[in-house]
Amino acid sequence: MTPPTPNHGDELLRIGDVFTPLVWGEFAIQRFGIFDKWMDGARVFDPTMGEGALLESLITYGLNKGYQLADLPTDRLFGNEMNAQYYECALHLFQEKYELDLSNQLLNSDLLELPARSFDVLFGNPPWLTFADLPLQYKDKVKPYFFEYDLVGNTKELLLGGSRIDIAALMIQAAIKNFLKARGEAYFFLPLSILLNDGANKHFRSYKIHQTPFALNTIIDLNRTAAFKEVGTRYGIAHFTRDDKTNFPIKYERFDGEKWENLLAKPLYQANDPLSVFAEEEENTLADLPRIIIAKEAQPRQGLNTSGANSIFFFKNFEQIDTNTCLLDKETILPSKWIYPLLTAKHFKAGQAKELEPVKWVLIPHEKNGRPLSEDQLKKESLLWNYLKQHEQKLKNRKGTLIRSWRDRGYWWSLLGVGPYNFMPYKIVWEAYGRKTFRPIIVEGHWQANQSLQAFIPVRTKKAARKLLKQLKHPSIEKYLLSLQMEGTMNWAQPGKIKKLLTFK
Repeated sequence: MTPPTPNHGDELLRIGDVFTPLVWGEFAIQRFGIFDKWMDGARVFDPTMGEGALLESLITYGLNKGYQLADLPTDRLFGNEMNAQYYECALHLFQEKYELDLSNQLLNSDLLELPARSFDVLFGNPPWLTFADLPLQYKDKVKPYFFEYDLVGNTKELLLGGSRIDIAALMIQAAIKNFLKARGEAYFFLPLSILLNDGANKHFRSYKIHQTPFALNTIIDLNRTAAFKEVGTRYGIAHFTRDDKTNFPIKYERFDGEKWENLLAKPLYQANDPLSVFAEEEENTLADLPRIIIAKEAQPRQGLNTSGANSIFFFKNFEQIDTNTCLLDKETILPSKWIYPLLTAKHFKAGQAKELEPVKWVLIPHEKNGRPLSEDQLKKESLLWNYLKQHEQKLKNRKGTLIRSWRDRGYWWSLLGVGPYNFMPYKIVWEAYGRKTFRPIIVEGHWQANQSLQAFIPVRTKKAARKLLKQLKHPSIEKYLLSLQMEGTMNWAQPGKIKKLLTFK
């Protein structure tokens, strides 16, 4: 049964729906001993139950163990679901399949508005969606709750990077705070970005809601099990205990494709850092990470960002026509002073970009201090102004809070990620997206890094560049990156991860 698109109020909203297969519900029950707790008197509550699969998995687990339905304490199963259609499906499931009337135990409400109650065990799978991707009609309503449950420090975090905060983090904290008894235990399927990624979910990793602490005890990484075949993000199961403190390192179990590995996890620097995952014998190696001292201006950076306008700013062919102009892609003539070579994956395979000919170029209509050229400056460069005017509407239509702020100030031709650091004499550059090895290289001149694919540290002298490159090639740095479990993803070696290794003068 497919619920309607969200346009009839909160009760029909579909928010990050990822339904749990019964077999994986039973897996969690067996791994964490939830069935025994239930049989021993625990009241189990699923705060975002969907169509009731996790509650049903307690029943199927018991039946598979040889119990009769009458032997199972179904009167201690409780659930809540905001979507009215899913809620009705859950009621129908238990009535038709098991002849159980759970209408007094299952609720149809927004968890955030539900009066507090106390349960022994929480067992759930909250929505897998970020704040930025919430339906507009729900986003304004839910925003205050991110502050109420200590998940953001200020409004700006929701508008910018914090907009990637997972709604699952909010639901987990609300459920633990309002529906779990003191020292009660919670088991949640969840996107592992909450625990393993930099940035947006750092406040969740304080493992505290105002004065209420909760311990993170164990993580089971299900990513290679294909438990949720339709999901591209990393995911797993986490076990929490209310009114307790996390003792790092914690247990981290991961399926390697053939067997389960028993690993450990802990933050390496700040307490709310993403978790690093490692074998027990690797813990001392990670403790020996080098602390690199560099100039304050040498902050790690991402490559420049066209905000979806690569076809306007990127070119595959370059021919110098005369001292001042060039022919791009066989058809566009522009002033060559605004055209720069762009790094590609090919250059990293070769080892040093300066030894290769460029294969891509990028137009940067910005001054050397990073500011976009003014309209008066552009009009003096008629070739450049006419080219940008051809694409004016597409450039004005680019999406994103930051690029629109430039547009609203009149600089609709601007790029993101451009500053004086783009024009430093040297850069230490590495592939930050989708890799499993950390291989930084030195590039000289005005080579540019490409969006989130690459990251770099700007350096003023060749001597400083060589020293920094040697330090970044320390083998423990790659081990540190691998411990963050982001190999092969867009979060492999983004600037924030490298910044933790640096001390700025």
